[in-house]
Amino acid sequence: MKSTPSRALVSADSFDERLRNVFSLHAATPVLNEYLSSIQIDDDDPGFVLSWDFDNLNAFVVAANAQNPARAPGWLQTRPPQMTVDSFTDDLVHELHQVAGGRCGRVLLAPKRPDQFLAIGGGGGGGGTLIALQDDDFMQDAAQVALPVLNNVERYIATTYYLTDTKAQRSVENNLPPTRRNGQPLRRICRIVAL
Repeated sequence: MKSTPSRALVSADSFDERLRNVFSLHAATPVLNEYLSSIQIDDDDPGFVLSWDFDNLNAFVVAANAQNPARAPGWLQTRPPQMTVDSFTDDLVHELHQVAGGRCGRVLLAPKRPDQFLAIGGGGGGGGTLIALQDDDFMQDAAQVALPVLNNVERYIATTYYLTDTKAQRSVENNLPPTRRNGQPLRRICRIVAL
């Protein structure tokens, strides 16, 4: 279903500001629905939604701050041990935004074409920016400490969703098996897309 962008000029910055302290899809839904009604969002222009698990995210940032700053990936603008939940999510979304068509807060990358969607999350057998970021040794080491697998249940800092509708609550959860290195599965820091 194609949506027609609103005739009213809507400032993406105003939506960013309203979502400044919002981390979950549920909490962001009212503002996202308003934003989505003003942009093109459909099968050809899908949205990539991030819903952050604040407890797991906090634990991850604590573990990342204990890592050697020299090993931190270049995309992290705030280095350990000064990272905060805000700085980490801002840095991650900023890096993902480089391959996306647009963004809204730290919860939505949109609008974008299907190829941009794949560039963010991967899928279809290819790797995406988010997969490459989470497979980094620094990220994997922090995940091993912060996100232990308990009773065969993985924990994530965020769950990602695929969105082709102007209603954020109609987002569909993504899932992709973990990538492997030397035959061993790597930790999934985010639940990521499979198309």
